[in-house]
Amino acid sequence: MHLWMLLSLTAVMGAVCSESLNCSYLSLLEHLGVGSNNYSLSATRPVRNWRTPTYATVDLYLYVIIDVNEKSQSFTTGVSLSASWTNELLRWNPKDFCGIRQINVPKDDVWRPYFTIMESIEAMHSGAESAREVVLRSAGRVSFGDTYKITSTCNMDLYKFPFDTQKCQLTLLTLLNTIDQLRLVIASNSSDVTTRSLTVFQTQGEWDLISIHVSKDNLTIGPQDVLDQLVYTITIARRPQLYLINFLVPVLLFLVLDLMSFFISGSGGEKLSFKVTVLLAISVLLLILNDILPSTDQKTPVIGMFCTGVFSLVGCSIVETITVSFLMRMASKCDAKAFTWRTPEKNKGEGTNQPADSTGVGHHLKRMEDDSSLLRLILAELQVFRTHTSSHHPEHHGKTCLYLKTVAKWINAVYFILYLCAAFAFLAWIGKEWFH
Repeated sequence: MHLWMLLSLTAVMGAVCSESLNCSYLSLLEHLGVGSNNYSLSATRPVRNWRTPTYATVDLYLYVIIDVNEKSQSFTTGVSLSASWTNELLRWNPKDFCGIRQINVPKDDVWRPYFTIMESIEAMHSGAESAREVVLRSAGRVSFGDTYKITSTCNMDLYKFPFDTQKCQLTLLTLLNTIDQLRLVIASNSSDVTTRSLTVFQTQGEWDLISIHVSKDNLTIGPQDVLDQLVYTITIARRPQLYLINFLVPVLLFLVLDLMSFFISGSGGEKLSFKVTVLLAISVLLLILNDILPSTDQKTPVIGMFCTGVFSLVGCSIVETITVSFLMRMASKCDAKAFTWRTPEKNKGEGTNQPADSTGVGHHLKRMEDDSSLLRLILAELQVFRTHTSSHHPEHHGKTCLYLKTVAKWINAVYFILYLCAAFAFLAWIGKEWFH
């Protein structure tokens, strides 16, 4: 009887000791063989048959847009990447380890796919609090998640800048495993990814996140090497308020000011100086625009055509102002010459000739008695006087001055009407190109 009780007590104590020993994470790790020295678990794909592909379920969310550089055509974002796959070599029965169903292990101690972004121009940088562990579950399911800062290329269409919408792609793949070894599975559809990204989106800067479209594709890198890849197409829209206030509205106001300058008197140089100042101001804005937009864009942006068009209109307006000012200055000189013409000078000239004429006539009367010679002499004198009065009479100068003033006024009026029509037609075309 005492022997039976001793054996029972020994069995119970052994079971209790065994249960307490298997209830620790250390015993589970030793059972699985996970450790820093076990390179077989981290170096090889975790399948029992090498022909069996590993299916990795991937999910990606966008939580911040850090920078969009139009000049270098780059796109810097912060994304949250999570993935899960099955490790056939790391499984256990939770009942044998006090119900332990999952354990966190260092990510370098187990195999995991190394994801990369095809469009990335810099290495994927993890956050300051980067995940150093993966979650291992009893069924062999391994989960991994981390945040990354990604700088990638983005082919931007800046034709409608600053009312543009851009589409940038992030192509996720792993270069070390072909489609026969690793296959990527989309965890969330486009609608769920967009909703989740808008929920965690943290910035309210220049860009608005519109949508994220997820698709699956294959990449052929050799005769028999095909890679599985997931393509995330991110659609973003620019907020144009800053460019409206600091750029477009000032250029439009410069155009209005140039139109109003037609009502400035053109007698002085104030009108021409004002127009030149407006032209220089537009030139400064064009220099600022040149620093923003890339020089390799195939199509000239609408904002470039807008500024160039306003610049051309103001330039033509300056040419018209110079022409009108020249005509008005010629008319002023003509008026001054007509005003300084003195009739007594003509009389003085005639008085000077009259004694000579009378003397000559008397001399001829004394020496010549032929009436025909006298008539010829009088006719010659009349012709000289007629020519003199027709070319230098003040009335002739008055008509010339009036003609120049009339031409200048007509040029100014006609050009103002044409300028106004051209400005409205140009602005209507620009608005159609921007918002069509």
